[in-house]
Amino acid sequence: MTFTDFLSLISAVDIDLTSDKDNHDFRKPTAMVVTTQLGIASVLGIFALFSFSLLLKKLPRLYASRRYKDQASLQLPTWNENSLFGWIPVLYRINDKQLLEYAGLDAFVFLSFFKMCIKLLATFCFFSVCIISPIRYHFTGYYDDNSNEPAGSSTMKHLYKRLIDPTSDGVLAPETASMYLWMYVLFTYFFTFLAIKTLTSQTKDVVNTRQTYLGKMNTITDRTIRLSGIPIELRSMDALKRRIEELKIGQVSSITICREWGTLNKLYHYRNKILKKLELAFADCPPHLRDHTTFPESFTMNHSSSQEGTTDNNISSNIEQPVSTATDNLNLPSTADAPEDNELYSEIHLKERPTMKTGLWGMLGTEVDSIEYLSDQLNFIDKEIIRARKSHYSATPTAFVTMDSVANAQMAAQAVLDPRVHYFITHLAPAPHDIKWEHVCLSRTDRLTKIYTVTVFIGISSIFLIIPVSYLATLLNLKTISKFWPSLGNLLKENRWAENMVTGLLPTYLFTLLNVGIPYFYEFLTSYQGLVSYSEEEISLVSKNFFYIFVNLFLVFTLAGTASNYWGYLSDTTKIAYQLATSVKEFSLFYVDLIILQGIGMFPFKLLLAGSLIGFPLIKIQAKTPRQRKELYNPPIFNFGLQLPQPILILIITLIYSVMSTKILASGLAYFIIGFYVYKYQLIYATDHLPHSTGKVWPLIYRRIMVGLLLFQLTMAGTLAGFEGGWVLSSWLFPLPFITFSFWWDFEKNYLPLSQYIALSSIREHERDNSMVSAPMETETYHYPYLIGELEGPVLS
Repeated sequence: MTFTDFLSLISAVDIDLTSDKDNHDFRKPTAMVVTTQLGIASVLGIFALFSFSLLLKKLPRLYASRRYKDQASLQLPTWNENSLFGWIPVLYRINDKQLLEYAGLDAFVFLSFFKMCIKLLATFCFFSVCIISPIRYHFTGYYDDNSNEPAGSSTMKHLYKRLIDPTSDGVLAPETASMYLWMYVLFTYFFTFLAIKTLTSQTKDVVNTRQTYLGKMNTITDRTIRLSGIPIELRSMDALKRRIEELKIGQVSSITICREWGTLNKLYHYRNKILKKLELAFADCPPHLRDHTTFPESFTMNHSSSQEGTTDNNISSNIEQPVSTATDNLNLPSTADAPEDNELYSEIHLKERPTMKTGLWGMLGTEVDSIEYLSDQLNFIDKEIIRARKSHYSATPTAFVTMDSVANAQMAAQAVLDPRVHYFITHLAPAPHDIKWEHVCLSRTDRLTKIYTVTVFIGISSIFLIIPVSYLATLLNLKTISKFWPSLGNLLKENRWAENMVTGLLPTYLFTLLNVGIPYFYEFLTSYQGLVSYSEEEISLVSKNFFYIFVNLFLVFTLAGTASNYWGYLSDTTKIAYQLATSVKEFSLFYVDLIILQGIGMFPFKLLLAGSLIGFPLIKIQAKTPRQRKELYNPPIFNFGLQLPQPILILIITLIYSVMSTKILASGLAYFIIGFYVYKYQLIYATDHLPHSTGKVWPLIYRRIMVGLLLFQLTMAGTLAGFEGGWVLSSWLFPLPFITFSFWWDFEKNYLPLSQYIALSSIREHERDNSMVSAPMETETYHYPYLIGELEGPVLS
């Protein structure tokens, strides 16, 4: 090669690079952005870790609140509190058996998902680093299957190949391309079977643990079923008990027929508001004046000694004694040296007691003594509640039936009790503390109305949310930005760094923000859907939030390259597979950025319990009453519906890119390793998971992973079909969806019943060994709490 030829080669390369820059898709971040994102995320993660470790030393009751709950009855493992990171090795050494003991079955199932992801992605990473990437680099010069390498790096590789082989034009020969692409077919099969094997193995572990853990339980929850669709003629305790025992499925211990207790519900909610106001009034009142009876200030005081007798008579006749005051039935503390109740206090003493106005919003109306007025209201509402408890309420078609044994309850829950449709439908009962009694009390019509209304509203909201998400993806294109905002577009063209920030880093942060508010909005709507337990709400919320982030923040965001293309794909569904493969390839570095930000940058911030940390000073200032101060350090509630959908989506994204991108595999592995230990700490030490779903979230996880595998196969088929003659390679993937569906069908038929019920052999085994675990003293019942609960007075100390 002569010097002239070398110069012409450089010129050709420059022309190619200029052309590439002009045709660059600005929706695709460069590798420089990935490096920047990794640096930012690492700084954020390390800052969060150090901040948490320091705050844990300063505020252990806030960040390890379960260690102090119920006088430390859980006996959680401790660490040297003088050590900044002493909690990390203690957390690492906690095994699955201890996890079940400290956090329960639901936490075990939740963390089992993360453990499975770590095993699966670690194996994928090994094969990708050791086999797939070297082969890809040998044939293409790229470690990952994308064209997003830095321009300089691409130039040098292109130049190197031209110098070694002047006849090469940088394009693979057809036979070489065929050899290289067969590797995609082979590893698509291998990764699919490996994922199914790992998922099936973890499912067996979850099922076996669930059967062993629940099979030895003998609490009232395990012996109770929820019966719905009860005919009108059987809505009495005697008739219903006689009917169930006639079916010879066991003896009935107790029955609670749910009734339309709506009136009693409203009275109790109103009473709680009055009680809270009364406790605040007592907190604002000096202790030595709390138990004094006050009198109206409207009477005339005559200080003349000659008229003292007359004045006393006037006072005694004009003062209207209250029927019942706070000291009469609230058992308020009194002191031995307190003045007599009929003593008149000076105007200064009267002003020391809090007052309030009885009109609109507490701003209008007559000014009265707060304690006396609220005590009278509390006494009045108590009398109304006692009267309401004696009233008759119409029975609903729902009842809680407690059987004499766990085995009989399981048989009843799995049996078909009536040949008529929608009659005598049995379910395992939620735990008493898990029941939403205001929804249980609803009539069938009201409950169905709530369920369908909220479902339709959420569906419409999800459809409308597609529009801003799709146009957001469109506006991330620099050409579109230049069209709508020319000055900003020109600025970005002139400043390469600003361009990378806006088109590279900004999308991941916008994506994160979109994923913050909507899940809480769905949680709010779900709470009004009429579901009878918190666990049902939680499982329903997992489905809703996953649907939102999967459809709106993945499919729409990925497919919506431009608005015109997006609507075009809706009209021609045959393009979806090819467009999915094309868009997925283009967005590979975007998802690397996203997973790095979510895993390395954002996960450690979950340890800080940002909501509790930000709100703690404000709540502590406002905590005036003993009840509020007692609730101040209650652990936050851990909700699977808010925490689980995003990790499932991250796993699906990682599966889709498993053959094409080693970067995403490595990022996904880091995400699940960090997430596992963050959630492990939260579930054991920092948060409570009150819903009693007994691990029923696993079927939701299984089904969505299967959807991810099908998308992985569809994407690989579309990728291979994009090459000349690629339909032959794509056709070899045709059996994979059928194999995937066969395993899915096997789960629904054979594993799903074991994920919902307890096998009789598991129960009988523990009965023979006398190893059943019973509560030493049953504190929970299925009686309606507002019907039998004590009417407690204000807590003053």
